[in-house]
Amino acid sequence: MLMRSIAPRRGASIIEVVIAMVVAAVVLSLVTAISVRQQRLFTDLADAVALSGRLREAATILPIDLRGASIASRDISEARDTSIELRATIASAVVCDTIDNGLVLAPVDAGPSPYASYLTAVNVGDTAWVLMPPDSVGDWLPFRVETVGNAPQRQCAPAGPHLSDSVRALSRMNIGLSTPPVALRAMIGTAVRVTRPLRYSLYRAGDGAWYLGEKEWNSAATRFNTIQPVSGPFLSAALGGLTLAYLDSIGATIPAPVSDPRTIAAIRLTLRGQTKNVARVIGSAASTGARVDTTVITVLAHNRK
Repeated sequence: MLMRSIAPRRGASIIEVVIAMVVAAVVLSLVTAISVRQQRLFTDLADAVALSGRLREAATILPIDLRGASIASRDISEARDTSIELRATIASAVVCDTIDNGLVLAPVDAGPSPYASYLTAVNVGDTAWVLMPPDSVGDWLPFRVETVGNAPQRQCAPAGPHLSDSVRALSRMNIGLSTPPVALRAMIGTAVRVTRPLRYSLYRAGDGAWYLGEKEWNSAATRFNTIQPVSGPFLSAALGGLTLAYLDSIGATIPAPVSDPRTIAAIRLTLRGQTKNVARVIGSAASTGARVDTTVITVLAHNRK
């Protein structure tokens, strides 16, 4: 039997092993550094997006009520640098019919021709503003809502909107008015908007952060409800988390609190917030190391005359 000799295999020397370990350590360190930097970048981007979303949310909600306020009708009752109190529209509808001392409003329809819209339920104590016929006053007249109920499902009066079969089967709301005018039937087909006092302000919550909050008027308790957060958190009042500036018709700033809100022609809203974490890649603009962002919006006042 022939025996075949096998040549011995040469192993790695200690020097080669050390060099390989050093190279692997360098590569691993580079990969780790890149991964950490990427993680920090993603964290900074996520914080920046969250901050931008908070600012955009507040800058979208608050101007809706500000644009809907009628300056001539004194919808703004208090205007300060970090808070504003106004009558906000919570419902609008076309008058479908009348009842004793009240109006029947068209039902809510999600179709292409809606005749009513409600942000929240209408309550006793709210204010119904009725657009009087042009041959009478041609203006919005306020009436206190004394009662709220449901009217039978049927077609509107001839002077009101014509409802389709599907809409006619929907529930209609009726509201009793305080001191209704004599020509109540003349209101059929006209527009009604229901308002309720709201107060927006910057406040400090239980968690120590500052939020844009909203208080809604409670007619039964004759006071504002507990403040509820709308958006945030933002910077504190001292750091300009929310600043309201009021301008007159020539663009001059009106000192706050505004003594006569009827002189307001525009409202400049400034919101400032900062990221939750320290900005380590994108950069920072505050002593805390967090990234600060600011949104400024100017809302023109409507119905000044």
